[in-house]
Amino acid sequence: MKRRVSDSDTWQSSSTKRRKTQCTHAGAPRVSPPPPSTPSSQTLVLAEEALRSTQQPTPKEPKSSIQHWVENCAAVSDLEIMAAPPTPRSASFNDRGRRSTKRHARSHGSRTPSPSKRPSPQTYRTRNMYHAGVFVDNLADLPPAIDDEVRRILGIESWEDRVEATVDEPQAAAYLTGLVATFRAESRRNARECLLEGDWKASLNGLVRNLADLWPGALRTHMSEKVWNSDLKPTGSSLDELQNEDLSGTRTPRSASAQSALPNFNLSAAAVTAATFPGPIPSLPPYTQSVASTTSTEAADPYHISTPKPDITIGLAHTAFVQRHQRRLVDHQASGSILSDPHAADMGIRFPFLIVEAKGLSLNGSLITAQNQAAISGASMLTILKDLSHQAACNVNLDSDSGFQTLDPNLALPSTTLCFSIVTEGPVHELWVHFEHEDAFHMEFLQSWRTTRERDARELVHFLAQIMGWGKGRFKDCIVEKLDKVPRCGAFG
Repeated sequence: MKRRVSDSDTWQSSSTKRRKTQCTHAGAPRVSPPPPSTPSSQTLVLAEEALRSTQQPTPKEPKSSIQHWVENCAAVSDLEIMAAPPTPRSASFNDRGRRSTKRHARSHGSRTPSPSKRPSPQTYRTRNMYHAGVFVDNLADLPPAIDDEVRRILGIESWEDRVEATVDEPQAAAYLTGLVATFRAESRRNARECLLEGDWKASLNGLVRNLADLWPGALRTHMSEKVWNSDLKPTGSSLDELQNEDLSGTRTPRSASAQSALPNFNLSAAAVTAATFPGPIPSLPPYTQSVASTTSTEAADPYHISTPKPDITIGLAHTAFVQRHQRRLVDHQASGSILSDPHAADMGIRFPFLIVEAKGLSLNGSLITAQNQAAISGASMLTILKDLSHQAACNVNLDSDSGFQTLDPNLALPSTTLCFSIVTEGPVHELWVHFEHEDAFHMEFLQSWRTTRERDARELVHFLAQIMGWGKGRFKDCIVEKLDKVPRCGAFG
């Protein structure tokens, strides 16, 4: 029985004959076809060559045939990409590929180290300030001596008393009433227009300047961006410094320059040295004021404390002292033993007792940040008073050959040394007191007001007038008393 020849059989036989013919003429030289006119014809020719190489592999060289096929496939793929017109999809794919390649190269290349971040105000208070011995709102109650002194300064018998005007002179009372009205009106305008820090600071600075005019020439106020002397700020000791202190039994001086510049009060020893020293006696180098600029690396240090730079500083005027005391203050300022002017540049303010840290109604301003800044400024003000007390307590025994100094305990550590600060955030004004307690600096809250209200504005103005009157009076009297006991420093002391 004969099988019917189908079309498919006919096609298979013709294909077989064609393959045999190709095998017979395999050794003959192949004539290359004319170059294709279009990229698509090039793709077709290369595809046929790749197909023939896969259909007739040489048994002796299977690896070379496979490699030839892979190379042909790669060539075909490249030609198709070159020939095909770009489409939005292919273009976006290529762009993503290039972007991912760039990201990969950047991620595996050399990275630029990111700058160290500043700690949050909360971390700065609980870590950096803690190590420096500065505490805010840490005590349940004020120490009795501090509480009595503060209430006496503010003119109240208890914290529940309602503040009333206590100015006896009618002219001064009318002057204060006008200041209250002006300050409240400016506070309402600033709050209504959501003004920033500069406007609130200008309003409060105008108030304290007008209050200082009640005592012409006695007080000096200043609003500037001048940084304070970095030697005044409290510093925290690292573990290595504490270990060195434990091993040696001595503490590193707070200011090396200040300690090295202290004068030799043994006059007989100084005369002998002057007579036997060959050549002129070298003079001490002048004290160099330090202007600290906080870098990102320093800010990340857990022991770093920013150098104070209050928005407003209120203190005693340099010209309010007699000439003898003025020269003594200048000499001790130059030697670094008493930095009575806290600024790195001379501003004519001595012994500040009140500072202001103001923040406006903005994202960058917050009460906790202002409180932290005020706490460091308060500790610096207390350090100035401590240095004054220490110098006043140093009594020189001229009959002793050693020239050692002894301290008078009645003058070394006064129990009621304190100062004040105002911290603001928009219309909210807080009053704080600063003092030293159990070898640490403390900043404790007293009162707060919203100065858009008439009663609050009146109480704030009254308390500011009381504090500034105390600064001009008893505060200055205590300083003058200690200046009389401070040893000479330089030729004019």
